[in-house]
Amino acid sequence: MSATSNKVRELPATGGHYALGRRAGDFVFTAGQVPRDHDRNVIGDTIETQTIATLANVQRVLAEFGATLDHVVKTTVHLANLSDAAAFNLVYAQHFPNSKPVRTVTGSQLNGVLVEIDVVAYLGPEHA
Repeated sequence: MSATSNKVRELPATGGHYALGRRAGDFVFTAGQVPRDHDRNVIGDTIETQTIATLANVQRVLAEFGATLDHVVKTTVHLANLSDAAAFNLVYAQHFPNSKPVRTVTGSQLNGVLVEIDVVAYLGPEHA
C-alpha cells in the first residue's frame, strides 16, 4: 500500500500542497474532509446531510489504506456553528457504533460548508 494518497476516486482533487491521506507505520492520518463531491459541489444543506457526506469521504480515504471507521482512534471535528453539535453528534454516533474514538470538536470558519472532519486510524496487530 502506498505511503500517501492524493487521488481518491469520487473525491475532489486537493486544493493545496497536501495529501488526502498518509500512512505512517500502523497509523493512517487523513486530511480534513468536507461534504463536497468530485466536482467540488457541496453535498447537502443541513448538518445531518453534510455529516453523512463528510464521513463518506473520510471512509473513501481510509479505504485507500485498507482501513475503515472501525479503525479510527481519534477524530477532529470543525463545526461552522457550535449550535449544531447535538444534531451532528446523533449522526456521528451512528457511524461509530462499535467504538468511541477520542474526539475534539471546535468551532471554525469553514469555506461554505458546515462540517470538516479529519481522523487518525490504527492498523496495528489487534486490527489485523
